[in-house]
Amino acid sequence: MAAKLFGTSLCENFARIRTAFSEGIISVQPQELIKKFVKRENEILIINNKKHELHHNVYIVGFGKAVMGMVRPLEDLLKDSDSSSHLKGGILSVPFGIQNTFSNRSHLLPASDSVIEILEGAKNNIPDGNAFKSAEKICSLVQNLSEEDLLIVLISGGGSALLPYPLPPTTLAEKQDVVKSLSRAGADIIELNTVRKALSAVKGGKLAAMTKAQTVSLILSDVINSPLDMIASGPTVVNKDPVGAALNVLKKYNVLIPDHTKASIENVTACSQEFPHVTNVLIGSNETALTAVASSLMEVTKDKKCSMILSSCLQGEASVIGEKMSELAEAVTSVICGSGNTDVLRETLFTNLSICSKERIRVIDLLEKVSKDKSPVCFIFGGETTVHVHGTGLGGRNQEMVLSFSIHMEKAMKESRFTGEILFLSGGTDGIDGPTDAAGAFTYWVSTSPGFRSQLQEAKQQDLNPNKYLQNNDSYTYFNLLNNGYYLLKPGHTGTNVMDLQILLIYPRSG
Repeated sequence: MAAKLFGTSLCENFARIRTAFSEGIISVQPQELIKKFVKRENEILIINNKKHELHHNVYIVGFGKAVMGMVRPLEDLLKDSDSSSHLKGGILSVPFGIQNTFSNRSHLLPASDSVIEILEGAKNNIPDGNAFKSAEKICSLVQNLSEEDLLIVLISGGGSALLPYPLPPTTLAEKQDVVKSLSRAGADIIELNTVRKALSAVKGGKLAAMTKAQTVSLILSDVINSPLDMIASGPTVVNKDPVGAALNVLKKYNVLIPDHTKASIENVTACSQEFPHVTNVLIGSNETALTAVASSLMEVTKDKKCSMILSSCLQGEASVIGEKMSELAEAVTSVICGSGNTDVLRETLFTNLSICSKERIRVIDLLEKVSKDKSPVCFIFGGETTVHVHGTGLGGRNQEMVLSFSIHMEKAMKESRFTGEILFLSGGTDGIDGPTDAAGAFTYWVSTSPGFRSQLQEAKQQDLNPNKYLQNNDSYTYFNLLNNGYYLLKPGHTGTNVMDLQILLIYPRSG
């Protein structure tokens, strides 16, 4: 059916970018990452080349969207031939409903005879009473361990919401209000976690300070550049935020807080304490997924130089980034078809897309080859944008970015001489984009003879007004109605989380 609507070539390219997105997700599956970093030799557990003696002394705690998949390979490693285990107990705080979601994927769940207690909470990624109870249990466990014990802490994106322990006298409800207000105002993950650490009794290294056990944290990053103190708000990492950092964030976004909460934050002092009993190990990040995406797209470009990672730290307002992505596509196509030169690749455009200056030189060199050979080129991005919510619709940052790209691509390519196809995809690696069942979406523009076809034209034929949906932050409704949801990415919960991936495929054709 799709081939009849769009033509075989365009459908093949749709499939290619969706496959590349899937390959990126597969590369950061937690169970596979654990196997790379954790080994066992007789009665020694080797974690990132550091040895730990086993004598029935291992405990596991974890919090985040991806920690469920980390447990099974650890359980298997810690079992002995007589079916006994060096794993004595543990607690995981995981998203609401995740066990049911993964009920048909047993490899993502602990063993049926597991000693790990699974607790669900933080529905819609908001700290709640259930997550608070989980945090209390985790704290109780780690506080009672001795220096002879080995504590393995599993941390991934979503961990901040799943380990809420407000610093008294602030209540959980008050902390929820602060986080919600900051999120709606457009605060990024670094800013959110700065405030979370100041309001928490466990974040910012406070969990590590509670225990005497030898502690190893295995961390899957969902933060740009992977600063360990920011991932899940760094519960086992020294907090080096300057005094007053949290109050500065609240002031920036004009978020009001109760006087007792303000006093509590003002009393927080800078932490200079190191944790000699703690080792923090980064096992996967956005860069891991980007590398896998680039490898997958080599099938399209036939040349690894034409499948280029431009940034792993894309950030900013999602709709603005969508517009800038369309500007990049238009600039590249103008060079390819000979109606422009590399001067159109302005430094400001690269800055807006979080691309460092040295990559601009690589892109210009690449375009000389692409212009001559008319070969396909893929630009790959990763990171996490934000949405300043001003409408009442339903959507997420990835869908909003794609909708914005589609609108601005139409304008940018109106007079273009480029012959070929432009495809753009943006999706969250956790399989969830905002409060929706989609990870993101994709769109297209393709030249025809005469004229062109685009997703925007298709929308107008179905009496959908893209600008109206964008203004109302209603991108999910738009894509759900458009061609029966064909352009939505719906992989479901993936069991991992390393922020978002964007793929821009420019496919020139002769004639």
